[in-house]
Amino acid sequence: MQQNNSEKLTNAIEAAKKFGRFYCKFISANDVDLTGAHQVGLYIAKQAWNIFFEEKGVKGENKDKFIKVHIDGYHPFESRVIYYGRRTRNEYRITRFWSNSPFDKTEQVGNLIIFIPMDMENYKVYILDTEEEIEIFIDTFSLSLMDNNAVYNGGKVKDIDLSAKLEKEIEDVAAQFHDFPETIQLAEIARRIHQHVYKKKQFSPDNIILEWVKTEYSVFRSIERNVYKDYLTKPLNDLETLITIANSVINRRKSRAGKSLEHHVDFLLSSYNIPFSHPGKSEGNKKPDFLFPSNAAYADMSFPENNLIFLGVKTTCKDRWRQILNEANRIKEKHLLTLQQGISPNQLDEMAEEKVILVVPKPYHSLYPAEYQDRLWTVEKFIHYAEEKYSLI
Repeated sequence: MQQNNSEKLTNAIEAAKKFGRFYCKFISANDVDLTGAHQVGLYIAKQAWNIFFEEKGVKGENKDKFIKVHIDGYHPFESRVIYYGRRTRNEYRITRFWSNSPFDKTEQVGNLIIFIPMDMENYKVYILDTEEEIEIFIDTFSLSLMDNNAVYNGGKVKDIDLSAKLEKEIEDVAAQFHDFPETIQLAEIARRIHQHVYKKKQFSPDNIILEWVKTEYSVFRSIERNVYKDYLTKPLNDLETLITIANSVINRRKSRAGKSLEHHVDFLLSSYNIPFSHPGKSEGNKKPDFLFPSNAAYADMSFPENNLIFLGVKTTCKDRWRQILNEANRIKEKHLLTLQQGISPNQLDEMAEEKVILVVPKPYHSLYPAEYQDRLWTVEKFIHYAEEKYSLI
C-alpha cells in the first residue's frame, strides 16, 4: 500500500538516522533518459562509491553488483549498480531501477531520491516529490544540494565542492561568530569572502549567483558548528532542551535558505544599475519579490505595461511556482528565477500555458528535459533584457 507524503518523509528521516549513511540526489532529465544522450540508469556521483561498493572503481575496469531495493508499500526488486571504467568512461550508474520500480520515471525529474544502505546488498529507497518534504529532509541533515547530490556518512557530509583556500577563509571568518548574523549580513559576508579568495577571477552572472549561494551555505554551516559546539561535545540529559535546540536549528536553516537567494539577486541586479523595487508592491497587500522599474511605475496606470517586469525568486519552484500567478495583474508574462534542478515535462508545459518564463543558472540547464531547454532563460539573458528595456530611464 502506498504511503502518504507525511508518512514517507517521517520514515525516510527515521531510516536515514537509524542506518546513519545515505546518498541522495535530485533526479535529472539524464537520469530518466530525457536528454537524448542514450545513457542508461541513474547517475551516481563518484563521491558516493562507498555507499554502493566496498572498494572504489579502478579506471580501465568495469565492475557491477546486484542490490535489492526496498520501497515502503511495494515488493522488493533487483537493481544493478555499475562502475564504468573502460575506454573514456569513469562513472557510476544504477540500472534496472525504473523498469522494476512502481514509478513513472518522466514525472520524477526534480524529485529527491534517497538510497539508504541497510547492508551492502539491501537498500531502502525513498523519492520525495514535494518541496516541503525535500526541504525538511535537507534541513534535518544540514545538506546542500547545490551540486545536485550529497553523501551522508555517520554525521559527516560531502556535498558542495569548494577549494581548500575558500574553505580555510570560511572557517577563519566563521570562528569570529558566537551568534548568528542577520540573513542579509550573512549574504554580504559570503560575497566578501568569495571576492577576497577569487579577486582575480571573472565569473558570469549565472556562475556567480551559484558561487555566492554555495559560499553562504558553507559560512552558515561553519557558524552553526561554532555556535552549537558546546552542545555537540557535552551530553544533554534533558530531553526537552534537546528537542528545543533541534527545532531551533531546523527553523533557522529554513529561514536562512528562504531569503538567501533574494539577497544575492538584489545585489547582482544593483551591480548592473538596473532599476527595481524589492520587495515589490502591487494590488492590495501583494508583495512580488521584484518589480521593475519600480513600485511607483507599477502603481502609475499611465506607465506602459510592456515596460513593466515581474521577477519572482524561489530556490525551488516545482510546487510553488503557481504562487506568483496573481502577484502582479498588470504583468501577463512573469519571470521566475530559480535554482530548481530539473522539472518534469508536464509541469513545464503548465508553466508555459500560464506564461511563466523560468530563469535558471546556465549550469543547471542540462538537468532539464532536452526539448525544453531552449525555453529556459539564463540569468545573463534576463539581465540583458532588463538593461535594454531601461537603458533610457
